[in-house]
Amino acid sequence: MSPLAQPAHETADAVVVGAGILGAAIALELGRAGRKVVVVDAGPGPGAGSTGASSAIVRMHYSRRDSVVAALDCYHDWLSWSDYLEFEGTGATIRFIHTGALVLDGADTPRRAFTDHLAAVGINYRELDATHIEELFPSLDARTFGPPATPGSDDFWRAAGAPLGGFYYDAAGYIDDPQLAARNICASATYRGARFRFRDTVAAVLQHSGRATGVRLLSGETISSPVILNAAGPASDALNKLAGVTDDMSVRGRPLRTETHEISAPPGFTTDEGAPFVTDLDMGVAFRPHGRDRLHISSIEPQCDALEWIDDPWQFNNAATQQPYVRHTLRVARRMPALKVPHKASGIGALYDVTPDWTPIFDRSMLDGFYLACGTSGNSFKLAPMVGRAMAAIIAASENGLAADSPPISIAAAHLDETIDLALFSRRRRVDRELNNVIA
Repeated sequence: MSPLAQPAHETADAVVVGAGILGAAIALELGRAGRKVVVVDAGPGPGAGSTGASSAIVRMHYSRRDSVVAALDCYHDWLSWSDYLEFEGTGATIRFIHTGALVLDGADTPRRAFTDHLAAVGINYRELDATHIEELFPSLDARTFGPPATPGSDDFWRAAGAPLGGFYYDAAGYIDDPQLAARNICASATYRGARFRFRDTVAAVLQHSGRATGVRLLSGETISSPVILNAAGPASDALNKLAGVTDDMSVRGRPLRTETHEISAPPGFTTDEGAPFVTDLDMGVAFRPHGRDRLHISSIEPQCDALEWIDDPWQFNNAATQQPYVRHTLRVARRMPALKVPHKASGIGALYDVTPDWTPIFDRSMLDGFYLACGTSGNSFKLAPMVGRAMAAIIAASENGLAADSPPISIAAAHLDETIDLALFSRRRRVDRELNNVIA
């Protein structure tokens, strides 16, 4: 830059930091509300970070009613994707792959912690004993092997115990390409006037008289805006600290490295053969069919597993490593005796942005004009349409005079005769220590 040149400057009604699935959904809803939106992301394109590494599960079983309502509301968006986008020019679009969900009992999680909420919002489910589980899904051994342990301990290899029960419901599946989902939403948001700036990083949050007024990028460019929204995923806490908004937050996100793995599915456990998405609380693992003949495996982070916290979200190993691979695949192999586990680790390493109670933060901040959609804890991909609507409602209420320290608002579900109390996602909520893994 010439000594006489000035950094570029632009203005916007809102700046969204992060172009993952949540940032894209928020940009779309703000565009629908008539706002001129600029989205800034350090990555090369939409959904190139944690979104692209997501297991992309669409499930309903949460242990908090408002989360169940939110997931069910978004289920309708995933089923009617073109109606949600309201835009036909996106090119290739995602597919929702139906699997249904089987939840196997765990010693520390009463079944009713989930099923009471499913019943309350009208989701039909079937309670199953071990005999029924094995009749419906012959690949599974429905005996107790838990509680979860690591393969290096004698407890992991304990003999099978009592018959294991669980429950099944139909309203579940996965999205075939999570990064494409973010691209689809970005295309719709662009159609509504949003502008996306990739490979750009926020260096400072500009403020005046106790209010956010814009951002300065590493290039020196500035974007003036009365609304800044932090949807920066694993980098969100760093941005919150940069903005100086962490002092009144009782919950904050922290980058956690996790791995997912993919191997050949055993005979009989494919999508075409009706294999479900399985949450195995007894073993501390989750798995689902993928494509024609693959098995996708993820951890639910049981208490016996050491968590790998990351200090710098820009510096971590994104390759699968042997120890987590062995741990996760052997857990599934105990549940599915016909599963063959290759020796070489396969899969990816990725980051979650995890709060102490594994529940996201969708809220205002102590700085007027600065908003939070962070701490997504590895279980928020499915909620993206609701998050877009919720953050647009929070911003509208706040910009119309609702103080930053006012109680959280509720929003109406888009497809259900229900409301969603956003207090569950407050930055100042009491941490619920019973919510201690990604299933939340």
